[in-house]
Amino acid sequence: MEIENGVQVKLLFFARSKELAGTRETTISLPRKIGYEQLLNLIAVKYNLETIKNNILLAKNEEVCSESIDIEIRESDKIAVIPPLSGG
Repeated sequence: MEIENGVQVKLLFFARSKELAGTRETTISLPRKIGYEQLLNLIAVKYNLETIKNNILLAKNEEVCSESIDIEIRESDKIAVIPPLSGG
């Protein structure tokens, strides 16, 4: 999905999201402003993450994004897709 007048950002996948997406990182074009749920849905569908979507956190430039506000996107931002971590 290419966004007209969008900005290029790097998506970083960790743990289970990396396994499901089949990559550690990729570049995607996003609008300059996007809602958290809209971004989460776009990433989940495009990168095969629907099975873990409800447990994913998104972080922009190492800060966890709030689910209640729109996310301002700038060129070269990094969006981390963080699935639930399990430990033992």
